[in-house]
Amino acid sequence: MSADTGFSRAPALDALGIPVAFLVVRGIERTVPAVRVREAADRFVHELLRTTSYESVAAEPALAGYRDLHARAGKTGRQFLPSPESLFKQLFRRGGWRAIDPLVDAYSLVSLRTRVSIGAHDLARVSLPVRLARTDGSEFLVPIGETAPLRITAGEYAYLDAAGQVLGRMEIRQAAATCVTAQTTDVLFIVQGHAGLPAAELTATAAELIDCLTRLVGPCADWRLNVIA
Repeated sequence: MSADTGFSRAPALDALGIPVAFLVVRGIERTVPAVRVREAADRFVHELLRTTSYESVAAEPALAGYRDLHARAGKTGRQFLPSPESLFKQLFRRGGWRAIDPLVDAYSLVSLRTRVSIGAHDLARVSLPVRLARTDGSEFLVPIGETAPLRITAGEYAYLDAAGQVLGRMEIRQAAATCVTAQTTDVLFIVQGHAGLPAAELTATAAELIDCLTRLVGPCADWRLNVIA
């Protein structure tokens, strides 16, 4: 593991205190049978549904902190549901796990376990460096699962690459253009917190993510972490 300096957060966002960890993982080998991650996810979901409710999980400080962050940015409402909370909402609605891809399932499982937002982007489709910046209202994003461009309002925060491509709207939607596929081997994971999930929590989440990928997907050639407190 080594540090990578190709990432930044705009000074205009300092007041919001958004900690973010950029984790670059290269050479991911898909050598573990897909059933392994499905079994781990099923065990997690079975225990979750047995012991708690969506309302209880959504009220936890880790998830509530994202909504507080959105309120400080002046962005509230159903369209600004934090990604971890959205994952939980889908789980409770379905009553079970929906497998997508072993790599996607692995990082989604870590996000659910830690209550930390994790985005994933195929590095082959990203122009480094990547920065977290305040939006001015001219940005667009085609989210995963959609085909029409979505205009991002001014005053939000977004992840943009060197070509100006929007990778993610806050920690709520990811770009379809850079999403992880079955052919992806090099990934940029964006692990984002808030005031109640500081840099140390993100570093721990990144370590858990590497461990989960290794056990449930396969070994990787290298990984680099840059944390901005």
